[in-house]
Amino acid sequence: MTERDRPLSESLDSHNQQPPTEAERALEREAKLPLTGWQQEVSKGLEFGLQAADSIIDRSIPTFSRGELPHFAGINTFLKAPYIEDVRKVGEYDVAVVGVPHDSGTTYRPGTRFGPQGIRRISALYTPYSFELGVDLREQITLCDVGDIFTIPANNEKSFDQISKGIAHIFSSGAFPIILGGDHSIGYPTVRGICRHLGDKKGNYPL
Repeated sequence: MTERDRPLSESLDSHNQQPPTEAERALEREAKLPLTGWQQEVSKGLEFGLQAADSIIDRSIPTFSRGELPHFAGINTFLKAPYIEDVRKVGEYDVAVVGVPHDSGTTYRPGTRFGPQGIRRISALYTPYSFELGVDLREQITLCDVGDIFTIPANNEKSFDQISKGIAHIFSSGAFPIILGGDHSIGYPTVRGICRHLGDKKGNYPL
């Protein structure tokens, strides 16, 4: 085949050895992603949310909104993750999101007790898939939302005890806790709860 006979795209590629763009690399990573997590979410939605009306052509859509889509509907858990009412089952997941609506430790302006609600609401507009990174959290980890820890308004000591116990429970189950605060004071009881299960790895800092 002569150069004249080559397709234009091949001819351009042979002369312009440009590195792939960020978008092209993202498309390559996307093509390698499995669909297992997404397919499980669709199947669960159809099982729990009923098959769609007969007039709906896309049969992956349930009657009742379940899972990620649509972003403007459904219960506002973090990233539309499954809500785990029975916290004894949190160990069945890799990562557990937990809200800590506590702001009694602030020294200036309260209000972050509403933080977990706000974070969950805005997260519903997003998807667990990142085009730029070529990552879909559904395919890499199992994620759940265990709701909020019951903090005690205006009582830091008892709230800290509640937070430490809740975080300790999640961490000891094997799930990785992601904490939605809450004011800066919640860092201490959070670390205290984790350290209870670190043994010698926590160093010489008693908490």
